[in-house]
Order: sequence, then C-alpha cells, then structure tokens
Amino acid sequence: MLFMKKLLFVIALCLSALSGLQAQTVHRYDAKLDGRIPVTIALQQTNGSVVAGYIYYPRAKTPAPIMVIGSVMQYPDNEASYFLSEYQSDGSITGTISIQLEKGKLHGTWTNPKTQKTMALAGVSVSRQTPEWFTESLLVPEDASNIGREYSYEQWSPKYNENMGGTISFRAAGKNKVHFECMNAFNNIAEGSSEEGRPAVLDGNVFEYYEVNECHYAFRATFFRRFVVLESISGGESTRCFGMNASFDGVYVKVKQ
Repeated sequence: MLFMKKLLFVIALCLSALSGLQAQTVHRYDAKLDGRIPVTIALQQTNGSVVAGYIYYPRAKTPAPIMVIGSVMQYPDNEASYFLSEYQSDGSITGTISIQLEKGKLHGTWTNPKTQKTMALAGVSVSRQTPEWFTESLLVPEDASNIGREYSYEQWSPKYNENMGGTISFRAAGKNKVHFECMNAFNNIAEGSSEEGRPAVLDGNVFEYYEVNECHYAFRATFFRRFVVLESISGGESTRCFGMNASFDGVYVKVKQ
C-alpha cells in the first residue's frame, strides 16, 4: 500500500510537470520583413489571452532576442490574431506587430511607432521548435515577495508628437500586500493610488483593487517575472474621473527591483 501511494505521488508529479511544460509550449514563427529581412518570433501563452516571448533579428549588428508582449485572439481551426509590442529593458516600445495565422501561414505587419513606417511580415515556417536563444520564459508568475519597485512603458504618440506612457510603483505593506501609485498618460491622464490602511492584497501573482477613486474605478494587476499587466475590471463610466479614453490598462516592464 505504501509503495502504491509513493507510485501515485510520483505519477502526479510527472503529470504536473508535463502539464506545466504543455502550458509553456513555444510557438515559433520564422518569417521575413519586407520580403528580405529574416526574423524569428517565439511566443508562449497563458491560459488566458496574454502572450509573451521574443523577436530575433539574426542579421542585426549584434543579434539578441528582444522581448515582445501582447495578446492573442484565437479562432477555430488553429487560426489566431496576435497583437504584440516590442519592448526594450527600460520599457520603451520600439515596434508594434500585428500577425494573423491562417491555414498554417503567417502574415501581418511590423510598425515603427515613431516614424509610422510599416513593413509587411510574411511567414516562412511555423513550428514548436524552441530557438537556442530562448533561455528564459517570460510567463513565469512572479512571487509576491519579489514584486519590483517600479514598472513602466513608453511609446511614441503621433497625437502629441512625443513619447508617452505609464508608470506604476509599489511598496511593501505586509505579507502579500502592497501599496501602489499609478499614472498612465498614453491616451490621456489616468492616475490614482491605494489608500493608506487599504493596500492591495495579492492572491498568488494577482490582485484586484476596487474604489480607486470617487468614480469607483477598479483594475486587476497580474505579475510575471519581468512585467505586470494592468486591466480595468470596472465599467466604462468608472473612467469619467480620468481624461477621455484614459485608464490604467497596459503592459508595464519592471525597471526597478
């Protein structure tokens, strides 16, 4: 009986490990920009719509994988649409990528946010072969004790003709608790902070915070190893205390540990 219990325990561990590996499957897309510049995009996906990975330009002067983070909309027959941003380590966005996967073929565009120059992106091959430079999964849930002090992003805004973005900072407030202060100014200004005596409480790598302001704004923060995803969870009317079309929503890259 003891042997069977140990055997079942080992099997459970193996199944758990396999499940984790399956959830972190790398989807690799080898493609060309403008029909001539080779690129490789390697992505992983959460159980939801968040995707993250790297884009790699093998002909760059000093080739190195660049972080890409975004979302995916999936359709029947393994078809999907990806919407990605290319992030540098300081949170600046140097490219936006729109990809459609249809009948096993990849096509889309890469756009320079500042010049608005767009290049066509067409796939050469689709596989699950992990590139040798893919050495770190970006979708590892962050432990509550390792949340950074500051996360930010910055992207060129043609409307304002300057770099715009957002910043959210955190300070510890007890076990699995943090205070936050957020300012997001890409579309318009949205800002707010936790109340003293009412910190955000983490459940794993996620917290939800309600009643940010008198308009009853609420948002969810989901932490991963190198970034946090902020998304509104209250109705559209809750943003009326901010500027028009403003919210906390976005992907913020860890810039201060």
